[in-house]
Amino acid sequence: MIYALVPILVLALCLFLGKRLATLVVIVAYLNVEGFLKLLSNYNRVVHVGMDIVVTVVAAAWLADAIARRSARVPPLPWVRVVLLYALWIGLQVFSPMSPGVIPFLAALKLYLTMVPLYFMAAAVVRTRDDVVWLVAALVAIAVLPYAVALAQYTLGPRSVIDLSPRFAQNLEGFHEWRPFGLSPTPGGTSVLAFLTTPLAVALWIGAKGSSRLRTLSAASITLAGGVFLVTGGRQLFLGCLLALAAMFVIVGLRRRGRGLLSVAMVVLFGFAGIVAVENVLKPVATQALLDDPTAPDIWRRTSVTDRLGTLTDTRTLLTARAGAMDAVWRRVERYPFGVGLGRLGPGATALRGVIGQDPESNRIERELGFTESFFAVQVQELGLPGLLLAVTLLVGLPLTAGRVSRASRDSLTMALAGAIAGVFFGVLVMSWGSQPMTSNPVFAYYWLIAGLLAAVVRLERADDSRPKSADAAKPDADRAVLA
Repeated sequence: MIYALVPILVLALCLFLGKRLATLVVIVAYLNVEGFLKLLSNYNRVVHVGMDIVVTVVAAAWLADAIARRSARVPPLPWVRVVLLYALWIGLQVFSPMSPGVIPFLAALKLYLTMVPLYFMAAAVVRTRDDVVWLVAALVAIAVLPYAVALAQYTLGPRSVIDLSPRFAQNLEGFHEWRPFGLSPTPGGTSVLAFLTTPLAVALWIGAKGSSRLRTLSAASITLAGGVFLVTGGRQLFLGCLLALAAMFVIVGLRRRGRGLLSVAMVVLFGFAGIVAVENVLKPVATQALLDDPTAPDIWRRTSVTDRLGTLTDTRTLLTARAGAMDAVWRRVERYPFGVGLGRLGPGATALRGVIGQDPESNRIERELGFTESFFAVQVQELGLPGLLLAVTLLVGLPLTAGRVSRASRDSLTMALAGAIAGVFFGVLVMSWGSQPMTSNPVFAYYWLIAGLLAAVVRLERADDSRPKSADAAKPDADRAVLA
């Protein structure tokens, strides 16, 4: 199919650009449309693993070039040894006595490993503060298109996507409200991007230093994100975004109270403006579109996705949603402390169900453990306690590192950006208790990308800290030269 050519062309473009920051932007741009291409192509195999192919091949090309230049080495990045040990432990699972097979194992690498190279790629290409601003602005700008598409789909009604491919209707089955896809493969999936990008947009606002273009981009992104959260009904992601922003403002606001309070006011203002615009302008049109659509289920005409966020005021929602995570973790620790091997979870396992189902041991394990939404329970099941400890070390250690950088930096952009990254990582950590954000894109890719961005910021901060010392050390020599 013609859709299979898209990731191949993207890969060719990335290789043509070479070691440039633009390569990362192209990769992220493709990531944000890949989900839409999956549904249009009815999950074409090449499209399904397109992002994995692009990242893996580009990373391999860059590594081969570094080896040829004799400059290949493990860089001193934050938590890099833990990252490499985690990757090694994942690879060793192919030798697990309970592994469902090599093919399911390879398919499962999509859930755990294929986006990790973005950590090293981002750290390698971001070399200056201008690079930092450019990459953050690009990430914020890229998100604007999926936001706009999601809001347009919500307004036009389900026919705006169902007529494109039967997979859209199939993925909507079981939902009690009409939720727009945006450019994601799941109904309401654009809220994931809003969660990841909104803190970065706030950091861009703080560190813009009078740039009207950056401020306008930031304001537009935050406003559209507010509307997206309302029309997608992503309650957990909305709470995750609030937690991320709260953590960010605690870190940044304690140092820059005036700027921090102003940023809080701006986020509230812009986000509220987006919500008000949806309620008063888009919602009446969207309601009429559903009433006029004879194929829309009756329940979609009686319910509205915009009412979901209102349920967060009910404490029972918070107490009952995603319950049972502790039991799921403990049951797996008791039965399989070293895991059962990769390949029984995720979309790869679904596609290979016929192969895995032929193994009586796999069927017994699946019946015994059942399904869980908790990322921590999944880590125990597939990677055992060692894998869980390594994952938790990263999920806790990276936001702590980002928080320390934010607290120590004297640069407003670095302070705000590190605080935003700490907030996003904190949100991912909290959500991982009742869901699996780290086993699917775009969270998986963005997590490692902004971790690499954090590593680059740490390097820049260290370089700044070393300059005054070298200047002070050189001053006496200069004075002696003048006296001589």
